[in-house]
Amino acid sequence: MRQTLVGSQAARLWFADFREPNDWDFFSREKIDGAERFWHPYLEGWDWGYAATPNELYTIKASHLYWSNRWVKHARDAIWFQEHGCELIPELHDLLYLIWVEHYGKKRARLRKGDTAETFFTASVRRLYDHDSLHASIAYGEEPMFNRILMDGEAVAVDRAKFDALSLDEKYMLVREEVYATALERKVIPSLYKENPLRAYRWALEQTVTSYSKGWFPRFIVENLHVLNEPDVDYIARHSDNSDRLILLGE
Repeated sequence: MRQTLVGSQAARLWFADFREPNDWDFFSREKIDGAERFWHPYLEGWDWGYAATPNELYTIKASHLYWSNRWVKHARDAIWFQEHGCELIPELHDLLYLIWVEHYGKKRARLRKGDTAETFFTASVRRLYDHDSLHASIAYGEEPMFNRILMDGEAVAVDRAKFDALSLDEKYMLVREEVYATALERKVIPSLYKENPLRAYRWALEQTVTSYSKGWFPRFIVENLHVLNEPDVDYIARHSDNSDRLILLGE
């Protein structure tokens, strides 16, 4: 591999309607006048052409999304590629993920056996309501979808096999319930319900991917951003309608 064109210039080679490029980006060992370049020895493990293909470009974008660096831009582009039929390349995704771990640092979030909701969701947030009761207030059914994927006898640690057994729509509901609860607890309720619901939702979606989870769960979100990028219900109204499920802390 000598150099491969990536980024918006590469996207414009394939898609005339991709956004106007601002610069030139390459994966390259050598410096290139007037261009940005990035290099890592692991990149030799992939058979690159002169320009990254649409699926490679999408996979590059997706692989960045587990970290908060320029998340909104990467998410917008990843959604664009998803809506234009691009597919993630698992082997390339995993290779790039190892590179970004070195570049950005290891992700720390994990749902561990023995954790409770209160120990996992840090005490740095001043809460008005019990966390589990807040989840109950935005549940699609009688109880949160999250309860259906818990390891037996655990309060937070999850069982991937149980997640995989859900239908695709149920997986979407589970993710959205997590994001709704985070948006409410971290943004909407502290603002006395004045925070913009969509802005709070998208902030919470980013945090769920970058800070509150790692491994297969955020990857599912990343691969379905075109569906999950906005709420499918008025989650604040649902929260209000189910206020009888809320438990004030200290009660």
